[in-house]
Amino acid sequence: MNTGKKLVVRRAGSAAAVAALAVGGIAVGAGSAWAKSSIAVGVSSHHVAVGHTVRVTASGSSDDFGATPIQLCIDERVGTGAWKQLACTNKYSLGLNVRAPHRGEIQFRSQLVAVFNAHHRVVDRTSGTDAVWAR
Repeated sequence: MNTGKKLVVRRAGSAAAVAALAVGGIAVGAGSAWAKSSIAVGVSSHHVAVGHTVRVTASGSSDDFGATPIQLCIDERVGTGAWKQLACTNKYSLGLNVRAPHRGEIQFRSQLVAVFNAHHRVVDRTSGTDAVWAR
């Protein structure tokens, strides 16, 4: 075999090997699907006067539970007290105006909750907190 033919045969073999690796990589990547979730909470201001309101917004979505309804909720905690659920929606975003009743820190978080029936709710994701100082 002459040198030109050897070069063409080698390159064709290399191209075939690269194509096989690429197709194999795509097939491996296609099998490893991950559920996608995102959640966030934010406040319009980190300082507010007592008696005034602050805007709290949350956004989130999840495909972890397939066809099961997911609710987006906003929770509030005053100081070091317990978390209290303020509102929930079946939409991907929620906004509330919350009044600061007294001095101190008010924390907010959002949660994605799967609703299996009226009495069985499972928390899917919880956001980090965002705080407001009432003065």
